[in-house]
Amino acid sequence: MNNNRDDKNFAGWIKYSTTFRIAIIGVLVLLLLIPVSMVGELIYEREHTKRLAVAEISQKWGEQQTIAGPIISIPYKEYSKNENGEQVSIIRYAHFLPELLTVNGIIEPQIRSRGIFDAVVYSSELDFSGKFTWTDIYDLGVDAKNVDWGGAFMSVGISDIRGIGNNMELVWNNDIIPFNPGVQSSDAIFNPIRNHNMTPFRGISTKQMSVIHSDASRIDMQQAPNPGISARLPIQLEHGKGLINEFSFKLSINGSRDLQIVPVGKTSKISLQSDWDAPSFSGAFLPDSRTVSSSGFEASWKIIDLNRGFPQSWLGSSHNIYTTASGVSLLSGVDDYAKTQRSVKYAVLMITLTFLIFFFAEIFNRKKIHPVQYILVGLAIVLFYSLLISISEIIGFGVAYLISSLATIGLITLYSKSVLASNRLAIVQGLVLSFLYLFIYIILQLEDYALVMGSILLFVILAIIMHLSRKIDWYSVGSDTQNK
Repeated sequence: MNNNRDDKNFAGWIKYSTTFRIAIIGVLVLLLLIPVSMVGELIYEREHTKRLAVAEISQKWGEQQTIAGPIISIPYKEYSKNENGEQVSIIRYAHFLPELLTVNGIIEPQIRSRGIFDAVVYSSELDFSGKFTWTDIYDLGVDAKNVDWGGAFMSVGISDIRGIGNNMELVWNNDIIPFNPGVQSSDAIFNPIRNHNMTPFRGISTKQMSVIHSDASRIDMQQAPNPGISARLPIQLEHGKGLINEFSFKLSINGSRDLQIVPVGKTSKISLQSDWDAPSFSGAFLPDSRTVSSSGFEASWKIIDLNRGFPQSWLGSSHNIYTTASGVSLLSGVDDYAKTQRSVKYAVLMITLTFLIFFFAEIFNRKKIHPVQYILVGLAIVLFYSLLISISEIIGFGVAYLISSLATIGLITLYSKSVLASNRLAIVQGLVLSFLYLFIYIILQLEDYALVMGSILLFVILAIIMHLSRKIDWYSVGSDTQNK
């Protein structure tokens, strides 16, 4: 008899003990972190799939473009002795930059799709012009008899030559010279970014990836030779010190999202315009003037040699000119995957607060809720994020968030009405969930103020909980019911 009575007392304690139920709710919240983490993995996998789709489009259309040049290179021989003591010659190059570089460009963006994924690509028309004021190669310490003046050439580095859309010709003073594929020397022309669209960076947002891709100084210049074009100069420069040589050429090029230009001139003037209304100006220099409106943007840069980290002339590969590349990125709107990933961080808050409402309903309404019912409600909240990512891939984040939140709120509210057997409590549950989803959406839009807004939300919620529970005698909660 005593054993039966003890068993009944223990079963009653499990059913009515407030401490035990709080512990159970805490364990359930922790268990629900498992499906939440699985949803986070799903979001990452979908983002990776999109990157692969965008990379495939870019590879066929033209990848992010960085234009460097024009640069004049003059070969010369350098002599040294080998291991056997024999004198051998090595071809080296002296490089010279223009006195003035002017670039005027028009960018025409397009949207290309692969499945449900979109990529921003563009066609651009760039007009290059300027002048070289010739300085003596001997000032660099090169012996006159070792210089091959007839081998002088002009080169232009283009990060993805598959995007070139016209037969390019160099206008050099009064001469017209066709450009040829490739460059004889990659001392000054190399590719700072290689296969950048194909490399997934887990845990790094799209905005951070853009910064990494545009920072050429992070890439080993010796590991990525850059394709480009070159033109053999038709004149002897041996006695041309102080001579002004004018040049111009047009470049039609296709690319994806980013277009950057290296300011190689002693004075570089760059002007870009487009009808794209969501540009992001990136690189080493921001534009001196810019205008952005719903009809497009216009931006201009003026960069002088004192702003750069390399001189007007040098020998060999002693300088990385790509660290000064500047230009524009054509953004395709806010990254929906980043927003969804940020919203998942609030999953624990949503689950905890929803469970608290049920818990207080147990206390005030004396309606016991089984742990399985808690789990079902928690899974409904977790599925919100799965709905959000799947729908946002098709119709955008804002509408997807509205549909997913309404579906989740409606499901939990109807379920609460049945579980709690109270229309009033079900309505309260629905209103609280509506407020939370609305507030979290606002936080997601205000990225810079997300921390302060989230902190205010938590403070307000804690204050409300403290107010509601201030007169509860926690030691007696459940004891009366148990005694009855």
